[in-house]
Amino acid sequence: MIRRRILVAEDDPASVELVQAYLETKGYDVSAALDGNLALEMGGTGEYDLLILDVHMPLYGGVEVLHMLRKRLLSHPIKVIALTADDRTSVRDELRRDGVDSYLIKPVSLAHLGDEVSRLLAGAPAPRRAAPPLA
Repeated sequence: MIRRRILVAEDDPASVELVQAYLETKGYDVSAALDGNLALEMGGTGEYDLLILDVHMPLYGGVEVLHMLRKRLLSHPIKVIALTADDRTSVRDELRRDGVDSYLIKPVSLAHLGDEVSRLLAGAPAPRRAAPPLA
């Protein structure tokens, strides 16, 4: 069986370690990028099936990385889960416009993240849901 490859682009090393360890227990091959530049370099190889992308990272923000990768990977589209602590409607709308397949508001449970990873890698359609209420 081929292990699905995931790139976690997140600037908090503790979060990366936690997500990486969790997803590896689920059978995924997980790599990490601690800034936007490295995420762009690694993600641009076309070797990954899914990118878990922190929206606010040093060097290039998550949305910038997404735009550049989408242009580079026309023949190998990559699924993207955006992670952000910013729950403003404008941010959610921007992420949707920019083509993320899913977005999760931090802090996110590992189980919920794992469910989204499984759903996206299985190719299931996104569930229709209302945007979460603003606090």
